[in-house]
Amino acid sequence: MGGSQGSKPEAPEELRIMLIGKTGAGKTSIMNTFLGKAAVTKNSFASDEAPCTTETAPFGNQRLVLADTLGLCHTSKSKEEVLSKLIASTFQFDSEQGPHVFLYVHRWEDGFTTHDVERVKVLRRIFGKEAMRYFFLLITHINGDLSGGQKNQIRKFIKKVGFKTQKYCVINNRGNENRKTKEQKELVKEINEMVENNKLRNYTKEMFEHAQEVLRNQIQKSKTQRQMGAGDQHVATVAKALLSPVLPADFVTVVLQANVWLATKFDNCLT
Repeated sequence: MGGSQGSKPEAPEELRIMLIGKTGAGKTSIMNTFLGKAAVTKNSFASDEAPCTTETAPFGNQRLVLADTLGLCHTSKSKEEVLSKLIASTFQFDSEQGPHVFLYVHRWEDGFTTHDVERVKVLRRIFGKEAMRYFFLLITHINGDLSGGQKNQIRKFIKKVGFKTQKYCVINNRGNENRKTKEQKELVKEINEMVENNKLRNYTKEMFEHAQEVLRNQIQKSKTQRQMGAGDQHVATVAKALLSPVLPADFVTVVLQANVWLATKFDNCLT
């Protein structure tokens, strides 16, 4: 493509995709589908030190850099630790530049619950309103084609949570290889269109820091307050180890306090 006036920007050579979703949504399976092998296991997050698993896969003329994050509603990790790992994962690609897309993976279980909606709104509080331009919905575990009713449910969900793009994709983890390949191509095509609409810009640390300032103001006005106690020492130690490599030292405490508040206020949808 040439650089003529009015032409669309070219897709980035390196496309950074961060997979987010509830435990069991199918994030690891999606990542392995792109890799073409079972390179990532569900036990990849056993250590406190690893915020996420990152792999690279060639796809057409691009290189996909995929970050498989710890699942929301994790059964063996505290909510505060899960949120800290999620934030640390955002800047594993680069100290200042985050992903091109937050790929929100949702396992289809007869639609969406109130907790499904609230869970995304927690992410909106963490990453900011601006981040909603970078979120793209991927539905998994759909057998066959979507019905009209299912499509309507998905559109309503996208509107409720505030994703800017109304588009979404479906991948059947158990589908045959030809169908999976077709669905993969469609997903990358739609992500690239969204990235082009965002003028190839990544989500940035500046956006995150602004979002955290907004969140801190909300917390100060909130009636829900919880100070960290002695029992939170392990959570604080792990969080600081995860966040210190990617955030300024004075900002780590702010983020940790915000995670504690979110884990308390939105306990039901994060459990």
